[in-house]
Amino acid sequence: MSTRISLDDLDHKIIERLGHDARVSNREIGREFDLTEGTIRSRLKRLLDNRVIRVAAVTNANRLRNPILAYLWVEADSAADIERVAESLASLPEIGFVATTLGRADVLAMTLVENGNELTDFLHQTIDKIPGVRRVRYSLGQNFIKHDYRWCALVD
Repeated sequence: MSTRISLDDLDHKIIERLGHDARVSNREIGREFDLTEGTIRSRLKRLLDNRVIRVAAVTNANRLRNPILAYLWVEADSAADIERVAESLASLPEIGFVATTLGRADVLAMTLVENGNELTDFLHQTIDKIPGVRRVRYSLGQNFIKHDYRWCALVD
């Protein structure tokens, strides 16, 4: 179980450095900050153990053949169904983001598809079969203008 920890300037500098290149060695970071490799290693261990950061590979959507970002605006049958619908969506490997929302819909989910047929099949064969889903509306992202990988959420 993780607890909240205070982050100091060094923690923030390490996180920022890893945001530019997560494969950089502890020794290299230590050299850049005039610290020992052991200091950096222990700081990273603390950040990882307390789930402040995690190391993950992020897909560069621009490298897909024809990436289409689909925003799925999901309405639940009732307020009691919202969390269950959100959890069901989050469990799907095709879905990369899920949030409950106020306003336009009850849940927003995002997925990458390569064509309209793939999206249609996914909506009808998977999303529509989730208990508690009343309706799904979707929007398609046309062009990726900015995608800051550092916004990838830590969810667990």
